[in-house]
Amino acid sequence: MDNNNFLVIENISKSFGDNKVLENINLNISKSEFFGLLGSSGSGKTTLLRILGGFEKPDTGRVILDGTDITKLEPFDRPLNYMFQSYALFPHLNVFNNLAFGIKENFTLKEIEINVRNIAELLSIEHLLNRRIKQLSGGEQQRVALGRCLIKKPKLLLLDEPLAALDKKLRSKTQLELTTLQKKLKITFVFVTHDQEEAMSLSDRMAIMKNGLILECSSPEEIYENPKSLYTANFIGIANIIEIYKKDENFYSDDLGINFKLNKKLKNTKTNILLRPEKIKIQSINNLKTSSFNSFSGEILEKSYLGSFTRYEIKIKNMIISVLDQNFNSSSNYNFPKGGKVICSWESESIKVLED
Repeated sequence: MDNNNFLVIENISKSFGDNKVLENINLNISKSEFFGLLGSSGSGKTTLLRILGGFEKPDTGRVILDGTDITKLEPFDRPLNYMFQSYALFPHLNVFNNLAFGIKENFTLKEIEINVRNIAELLSIEHLLNRRIKQLSGGEQQRVALGRCLIKKPKLLLLDEPLAALDKKLRSKTQLELTTLQKKLKITFVFVTHDQEEAMSLSDRMAIMKNGLILECSSPEEIYENPKSLYTANFIGIANIIEIYKKDENFYSDDLGINFKLNKKLKNTKTNILLRPEKIKIQSINNLKTSSFNSFSGEILEKSYLGSFTRYEIKIKNMIISVLDQNFNSSSNYNFPKGGKVICSWESESIKVLED
């Protein structure tokens, strides 16, 4: 079997009554890949995950795992495990028995003891084995739920919003631990989330979903830096979307009242471009002048200090442009006051043309 086609999702469609939830979904997921399904509420991502787990049946299409068609198999007959958003731990059992629950029928007591302690050590929860679930923090419960899924050594692990119940600091820490664990175990992970930062930090590749369709599928870097659609550009990160059109030999924006110099030829005479806020250089106006291309002067309307960087909202003509400026130091050269006049500029390579 080709490792690039370890999990094949082929022509999957699903409706609930008149509501079309998934429409002709096709994906190939590689062995040992950490794959993210990202979308807003109602995009169809959770329904697709439930179809992979066997909790929903597709109207059309097939799911093939490691060369075997599992479309019609019940959840308990599939060589995979599903980690629910609620964790679904047994409150009346301690951590040891929660971990052991899925393997009790297939192993001796000694083998169960070894397997539980191995997975507990892997997840650094060996000191929690005698505790009840209600005695655990959210992060500890998440590890127990993960351990209960992994102890059966599934070919595929499905995760529904795995970090949603954790606070921001713990979530960031757990993201790193989860990717390290996945690479160590070499198990294929597929997870759903609506959190863009989570999807980008965890995924080897991710699919952007909207209204039951997959709009794009690529690496987080490619999707962020070179989105193909207007929806994806706006959905991932902060986006300055600017409409430009051909004027004489150049491209011009009526909203900004400036010329743009691109590093590629365009088929259309009118298009939308993406300019990420961190790609824009901001400078005090002082004695500087704007360039005839890729530059404007404006007024700072809002300013938000965010620790490692500062976000500015800059008014120019009919638009407000977002700029993220790295906080190298507290010098006034890097700290622009609200109401101040500044010059913003960017390289032609930073301009991304959107296809729709």
